[in-house]
Amino acid sequence: MDHREWIGLALLAAASVFLAGCSHGSGVEFGVFGSSLDSDDLGEGYGGGAKLEINPIDLVSVDARASYIRFSDTDVDMYPLEVTGLVNFSAIGERIVAYAGAGVGYYLFDGDEVDLDDAVGFFPVVGLEIGLHRVSVLVEARWLFLEADIDSAKDELRDLGDANVDGLGVNVGLLFRF
Repeated sequence: MDHREWIGLALLAAASVFLAGCSHGSGVEFGVFGSSLDSDDLGEGYGGGAKLEINPIDLVSVDARASYIRFSDTDVDMYPLEVTGLVNFSAIGERIVAYAGAGVGYYLFDGDEVDLDDAVGFFPVVGLEIGLHRVSVLVEARWLFLEADIDSAKDELRDLGDANVDGLGVNVGLLFRF
């Protein structure tokens, strides 16, 4: 082969990787996302996080997540540490991947005027990944089921025995595949 054929072959290989879509099959994915959570007792919270996802087969994946959410109305910070099992459904040549699953987490709380006990919670989740080469846009919605005991509090939480942190959460971010 001469150098033109090698260059053509290299360009074809690069174009194949570039146009690969979600490529959600077996592999490892790393994602970063912005989060929101509309909690019953703590109000609206915003933050972000990261996740590491492993796809042992096309249909099933498992991810581990670490996040930070700030509830400014009640001056409470929440640090979720979560594990999620997902079932994936691909479409349009794997450029779009819809998924549904469930997760469990351990939620750590920190507040200046509120003392909440750390707690275990769970959530169902549905989401969509739209593939842009080896990078995808991630959008997901979930409902968090979580109650945390209140040891001491001022203002709006002082009359409650436990905080109902249940609520709708939305994550939007980027997913990178290796």
